[in-house]
Amino acid sequence: MMRECKAYSDTTRNYYRYYDTPDGCNIDQKVIVTTRYGFITGMIFGAYDVMMYSHAVGFSNMAKRYMKHVVPLSLMGATFSLVANGLLRYREKDDRINYFLGGFACGPLAAAYLGSGHAVLLGGLALGIVGMIKKDAIDNCVLLIPDSKPHLGTCRSWRSDYTLIRDPRDDMRHTCDEAK
Repeated sequence: MMRECKAYSDTTRNYYRYYDTPDGCNIDQKVIVTTRYGFITGMIFGAYDVMMYSHAVGFSNMAKRYMKHVVPLSLMGATFSLVANGLLRYREKDDRINYFLGGFACGPLAAAYLGSGHAVLLGGLALGIVGMIKKDAIDNCVLLIPDSKPHLGTCRSWRSDYTLIRDPRDDMRHTCDEAK
């Protein structure tokens, strides 16, 4: 029996994230999200490649180096979400096997990206295991990468941080109320 597809209500942002709806729901939006993650990662790797490794000159050479990273990584994200959510719909079971097979399906793309035939099996197994770990963390409400908050807040908030000394604003507040 399939779960009913309901979006979780969160009005603090105006974009869709992968776990806003249960697995198997809104597959098209989930594909767009994982493709976006792959695209951003590919752009970062491509920028590193162009600036630090290949030193490509000219628009066409730079575009080729960027596409070498962007296309396979974007396709890996789309493949993962299509396979994992498609298997959930087909098997009607929401378990770690869907995520493992979704990651394993990315093995041929990892082999094409890395240029190694060994990555078909080894890359697929590695990505499948990572998928299983992620699914287990989601099911058990464990954050693999916690949200980081800056210690002092903004770049000027250190001026208002009086944790080790007495706050001078307290004197100003109390003196205003006193009658002289």
